[in-house]
Amino acid sequence: MAIVANITITNTTSPSEDQVYGDGHIFLTDSETNQPVNGNNVVVTFTQNINGNISTRSVTIPGQSIKIFSGLIADKITGYFVTFSTPQLGTVPDPEPPVNTCDLKINFIHIDKPESAPGAADAQVTVNASSTYGPILYSIDFGDTWQASATFSNLSGGILSVVVKDANSLGCTANGSVNIPTLSDLLINDPSVTIGGNTSRWNAAFNPVVFTYQRKDFSVSAVTANYEAGYACVTLNTNLTNLAGDSLVKTGDKVYINAGSYKGVYEIVKPYTYNQLVIKTPFVGDATGFININNLRPYYKVTTQITYIDKLTGRQETITSNNRPDGTGLVKADLSNFLQSLLLPADNSDYTQTNHRDDNLSASYQIQYAQHWDDGTSEGHTSEYVNLVNPYYVVYAAKQLGEQYGGNLAAYVPFAQANDANQRARWITDFTEPAYSIGYPFDIGFIYSEEMVGRQLYCELTPLDINRQPLTGESGVTSSLLNEDGSWLLNQDGSKYIIAGQNQVSFPVPGQLGLNRLMINNSFPRGAFYFNLTLKYDDEHGTHTVTQTQTIRIDDAVDDQSVYLRWIGLSGSFNYYRFVFNQELSLDVQNATIIKNYVHDWENQQGIEEVISKTAGQKMKIMAEDLSVADIKGLQSIKYSPKVQMLVNKNPVKWQTIVINTATFSEYETRNGQAPFSITFNMPSINIQTQ
Repeated sequence: MAIVANITITNTTSPSEDQVYGDGHIFLTDSETNQPVNGNNVVVTFTQNINGNISTRSVTIPGQSIKIFSGLIADKITGYFVTFSTPQLGTVPDPEPPVNTCDLKINFIHIDKPESAPGAADAQVTVNASSTYGPILYSIDFGDTWQASATFSNLSGGILSVVVKDANSLGCTANGSVNIPTLSDLLINDPSVTIGGNTSRWNAAFNPVVFTYQRKDFSVSAVTANYEAGYACVTLNTNLTNLAGDSLVKTGDKVYINAGSYKGVYEIVKPYTYNQLVIKTPFVGDATGFININNLRPYYKVTTQITYIDKLTGRQETITSNNRPDGTGLVKADLSNFLQSLLLPADNSDYTQTNHRDDNLSASYQIQYAQHWDDGTSEGHTSEYVNLVNPYYVVYAAKQLGEQYGGNLAAYVPFAQANDANQRARWITDFTEPAYSIGYPFDIGFIYSEEMVGRQLYCELTPLDINRQPLTGESGVTSSLLNEDGSWLLNQDGSKYIIAGQNQVSFPVPGQLGLNRLMINNSFPRGAFYFNLTLKYDDEHGTHTVTQTQTIRIDDAVDDQSVYLRWIGLSGSFNYYRFVFNQELSLDVQNATIIKNYVHDWENQQGIEEVISKTAGQKMKIMAEDLSVADIKGLQSIKYSPKVQMLVNKNPVKWQTIVINTATFSEYETRNGQAPFSITFNMPSINIQTQ
């Protein structure tokens, strides 16, 4: 049998376009079958040329291959190169020498790609093993199945055990393990809130909306004692050497470790092996956890991408937020400023729909994130993006100190299953009891959550008497028939097609995910002073109530020179109120620009001073007497609302934006329980001539 020796460069990598690293091996094959054969300690002689330095080397090959070189192969910039001549074989020994030892070992297991999300099963590792008796076979099921490739794909996160074996007649094997990280483990907290098994991902845009990540560069699989100085020796799940075998960390470097009792920043005493470090702290026991090494991942940051549909263009857009970690690797990304740009203090409702989906005051968005650090390339290294499966939602709201659930709107989110009545969703209003004026446009906000989609939601309206008891007898509320799109069904003369008086009315609420505003446009009998609103749905298990019962007062004040206002409240939707007390109007003229003319003719000239410009506008002071404290608290938000409007036309509905005068307002005395209320606002400026 004739043996042929060939030199092959394997495991080539290119950290840049100009450099190539690799391993040089001599492989032995049968000249007739071209299959690998054992050399039986055959001597192979070859010549190597390392950047012009030529030398002749001889190696003894007991098995089928041997590594003869590892490191830089070529560098285009410096002209560095490594080449080898065709190897020459000595006489092949006739008898096969006995094999006394196994030299098979797993050098390290490299994580090519972590699992991108729990259950994704898309991780990949490559096993680096060596033996003089090739070929090497690899297994990850404890030897049940073997493969020739050193790379394993489609893996899940967690501990992976690897077994390798070579062609040695002794049946040599080696074992190793690696902890594959799951990238979504980086996200340790988000702005969602869980209540009794239900999760709310709805947040107020004007409160912090924070996604918190924990940087975890590498896993700590074990901590042992280094007996030279009694320090702790940390074993990692990564290779700390480059292709040339040089250590990537050095004595004196600082690392952050979070593993059992070892928590903090530690100094490296020395690199111990390819995957072990000795740190300057006494050994107190074994532990597992993670380690962050700035030298290996300099200028580390987490990039969070917000994906949403732009309301103006209808196209999908992306906003990127870059956030760096603190000393413990904790990264906090507050996205509230970005999310505020998704919303507008505007209104497109024409008050003809039973409920209006307000996509100005609410929006949905998706989150994806990735790690990034400087790896020496022009763009740096960015890991694969992790997509969070569930969407998040934001509302044009601002919650206050001490409010339940912080900036999350869990108290306003309806859930399909709310076992406790206190977990039912609140209606979005700043009033304890809003006031409804018959004949005026009025709606009340609520969240149509993702759990309500497809459940045929309907509203139940119950009129109440002065004692807040349901009306009895034939005189009840009149309800109107609706078209399929939720608009009112009209007669030929434009009037609504109504159903006779009922003691309780139920009408469907079209399924529209987001902030909705339920329009109330009913006529009530004289005996009705209040009415209750509740949202429900039916299924095979019965009727389910998803909101708390909201009581609304029917404003029966005389409609005489009324001023009807609406404004965006702190809770994120529009509030309404009608002022019917005597209103005070004033004209404000100011900022006059006066010039003085030179007098040429004292007898005939018309004047010395002239006004060339001025500004003018009307002011209105609206007042209400003997309001309850509950109403005054609801009206407070009108004074600092970003959008206040006055009704100027009922049909079609038309609003005019006004500006509330800033001042220190006297509200009420706590002992009395009632107080007058007044505010002054500027009407739109008067357009006047100038000269």
